[in-house]
Amino acid sequence: MKPWVLGLTALGLLLGAGGVASFGADEDEKKVQEDKKEKKDKKEKKDDAEQGPAPKIEKKKDGDKKDGDKKQDDWPKTVPSVPCPPTMHHHGGGVPCPTPTPCTYKYVTQYQTRTRTVCEYVPVKTQVDAYEICYEEVRTPKVRKVCYYKEVRTPKTGVRVCYKPVTKTVPQKVCVYKWVDEVIDQTCYETLPKAPREETHYTYECRPTQTKKTIEVECWENYNVKEQRTRCYTVNHVKAVTRYATQVVQPPCPPGPCDTPPPPQTVCVPYTTYECVPKTVCEKYDVDVVKCKKVMKPVEIIVYGQETVKKPYKVIIQEYETRKVTKQVRVKVYKAVTEIQNVTYCTYEKVEEPYNYVEICYKEDWKEEPYTEVCWKEVRKPVKRDCVTWQMQTRTICETVPVQVLVPCAPAPSYHYHAPAPSAVVPGPTCY
Repeated sequence: MKPWVLGLTALGLLLGAGGVASFGADEDEKKVQEDKKEKKDKKEKKDDAEQGPAPKIEKKKDGDKKDGDKKQDDWPKTVPSVPCPPTMHHHGGGVPCPTPTPCTYKYVTQYQTRTRTVCEYVPVKTQVDAYEICYEEVRTPKVRKVCYYKEVRTPKTGVRVCYKPVTKTVPQKVCVYKWVDEVIDQTCYETLPKAPREETHYTYECRPTQTKKTIEVECWENYNVKEQRTRCYTVNHVKAVTRYATQVVQPPCPPGPCDTPPPPQTVCVPYTTYECVPKTVCEKYDVDVVKCKKVMKPVEIIVYGQETVKKPYKVIIQEYETRKVTKQVRVKVYKAVTEIQNVTYCTYEKVEEPYNYVEICYKEDWKEEPYTEVCWKEVRKPVKRDCVTWQMQTRTICETVPVQVLVPCAPAPSYHYHAPAPSAVVPGPTCY
């Protein structure tokens, strides 16, 4: 079997295992949800059976909420009721005690440890049967017929035509260049001096000059001006402030055991606190400001110039006269001359001559020779291969969750007997 076929088979097995695992995981998750719903219904029936007077709930401010608490809107609407304490009689008389003041309760966040089941897929390594395909070399000795050509040489004689070089001498007219003496007229120019004459020329010199001159120049001048500015800054002052706080004071117990206890009194208690009061202070100060203005100032300058001076000097001029002169001169000239000369040249003549040659031809022949035929044979070997599959497993984990608990905030006096208030547990957020 080819490797790509094995790869496709393994991929199909993996996909099938994943589908079966996901189908089993959905059924387990539905079962867990049904068990939780049954527990919740039983708990609601139990709370309805123990319902009593509704306790007073103190709402927390937004700043007092912790990160793990839920908002009050997310709490359950039905609050478990707390039963009233039973009426107690003293042994001294048959008159019952007055009804005590009802207690108030508030919610307190507690952290409890709970367990839950988590489903997850884990890799599982198994070994599967597979085939390893390899090819082995097979050699087979055989005999075959081979065609070859044998060389045959035959000596023969033939006639061939060839051209041989032949030298001949023939008289011909030839144009030759030679040096010849000739007399020619040559014209040239001669230069003769004249009598010298004297002339007056002039030269010019440039001399530098300096001239002092006063001009007015516009410039900027700095001067100081005093300006008054204001700066403001904030200063924090600590101030003592007297404030009042309300405090509930419990009066002393009545003389008789069955007398009505006096109600608690509210007293205003003064206390001193310190507050930081910001105060803005403004003050004025003088600043020297540098400003600029335009000023015309006289300035002496030196103007540099040039002065031209004319000077005469004497010059003697020599003049020359040119005239044309013709003379006869003997010269040698290179000219073309026609002569009759013997000219030797080479020509080719056609000649037939015999020659010996060898005719080569090839004769076909057959013979048998052994050879080895090589072929490849496919061999399959059974082997064990590692295969990774994914299976769903469940495990139980413990976690700490916040729970809202009702606790009394103001206990009754000590001389009355009260039954212990049951704690109403409000289920908090549940994580699945």
